[in-house]
Amino acid sequence: MNKEIYLIRHGQSEANVALDLDNPNFYYDAKLTAIGKKQAQNAQKKLKNIDFDLMLCSPLTRALQTFSLIFPNLVQDALILPFTREHCLCSSEVGKQPAILQKEFPNFHFGKLKNFWWNNDIPINEKKIIFESMEDLDKRVLMFKNWIKKRPEKRIALVSHGTFISRIINYLLDNCEFEIWHPDND
Repeated sequence: MNKEIYLIRHGQSEANVALDLDNPNFYYDAKLTAIGKKQAQNAQKKLKNIDFDLMLCSPLTRALQTFSLIFPNLVQDALILPFTREHCLCSSEVGKQPAILQKEFPNFHFGKLKNFWWNNDIPINEKKIIFESMEDLDKRVLMFKNWIKKRPEKRIALVSHGTFISRIINYLLDNCEFEIWHPDND
């Protein structure tokens, strides 16, 4: 069996519906909207009968919430991969420290996550928005592709983000849509 990677975009977030991400009501580490939660519940129905060998998730809140709704019984098995985070261009891509995430999502394991994971582990003012180049994003995507190719598992689920996933499959998924990527054919 060739590898099958289910690339799942998170559900609709507050940032996805914001008219202006840079207004005074910043959307730091945006949460799912009510629609986003329903989207994740619908995705759960489509994915519930698939046996995955490995479960992966971005550490941004909207991805963690989506994962929790799609795979509620597999949260404790999820590997949290900071390099699968979204392309950083606005406040919604600024993450939270692992200790805060652990309080908000007690069933996930954040032990290997570094404090400034959203800034490549470089300490920064936690409200500063980093503008990541497309070249830097593509380096993270390549890191992910190489990491996946070395894994022995055949059927893998990743809950991640639109732009990150689009750099793998060359188009943007809708919220909570998924696509199966075959890295062996890449």
